[in-house]
Amino acid sequence: MGQNIKANGVNHLALSTSNMKEQIAFFTDVLGMRLIALYWMHGVEGCWHGFLELNDTSAIAFVFNPANEDAKVEYGVTNPGHTGGASAPGTMQHLALNVDSKEDLLNLRDRIRSRGVNVVGPLDHGFCHSIYFQGPEDM
Repeated sequence: MGQNIKANGVNHLALSTSNMKEQIAFFTDVLGMRLIALYWMHGVEGCWHGFLELNDTSAIAFVFNPANEDAKVEYGVTNPGHTGGASAPGTMQHLALNVDSKEDLLNLRDRIRSRGVNVVGPLDHGFCHSIYFQGPEDM
């Protein structure tokens, strides 16, 4: 019993931030997501957890810890710095979001650009088309 149970998707991916307000503004305005929860993180004093809806079953989350403001960003170690940059094992290299069609991808690219954010692409990877950009805190 229970041996055939497996994960069937990603509920949320949590990213550290030193500026929760800026991340929420970017992901809601620029990427069109909806803030679905913002609360003190359970059992961690001074920490906030914010969730932005991707769909009915998954979200992007941000975790603010006051100590994040003092954490040093070291490109090539803690953060790749750009889409092809190196980062230490266990760190996030990039986040890839999905849209329903290539037309939606082009419309999203145009909306991102209209907010003054540089966007590269779309690039054809054979199995998908991708655009690349960086948000607040070089995410």
